[in-house]
Amino acid sequence: MVFSVSGRVLALPADAVRRVLPLPRLDSPPAAPPVVAGLFRHRDQTVPVLRLDILLGFDPAPAALYAPLLLIEREERPLALLVDRIFDIVPVPESMLLETDAALSFNGCAVGGFPFGAGNATLLDPERLLTETEGRLLAAFQDLADERAARWQPAASEPAASESAASEPAEAEDAAEPTS
Repeated sequence: MVFSVSGRVLALPADAVRRVLPLPRLDSPPAAPPVVAGLFRHRDQTVPVLRLDILLGFDPAPAALYAPLLLIEREERPLALLVDRIFDIVPVPESMLLETDAALSFNGCAVGGFPFGAGNATLLDPERLLTETEGRLLAAFQDLADERAARWQPAASEPAASESAASEPAEAEDAAEPTS
């Protein structure tokens, strides 16, 4: 999947991208590092949104209103990457892959390149976007956000407000019926 971030053409293996999502309203916890654009809930899970421009050391740019998110998984946890634009999904035979100097990318996340348009796209390894320490910190951050979200859910022993409100009229009707 070929996309752009801060004017740079990048790519991820298409099978690493679970979904492309429109940018939702993000919650911005005050303790979030600048690389975390915010959090949102997707399928009952907290999903952090990472700013690839900051993560990769590019010039930071504000997210456009309709900026897409690439939903990936890292260590079985959802993670969204904020990108500027998605260009295409293209097949890239191994014979077309260009070597890249892993030392030129942090944590060796740039694993190759390939011709795209008038230039080249840099292929990223989604497992190498974060260091092990960054991954642990992000997982702890997600756990805290999930715990906080769980506090807002009704307890299993308590009916939800809509359920208890729905059952009250039925109880009142039962009480109004004459007994024989």
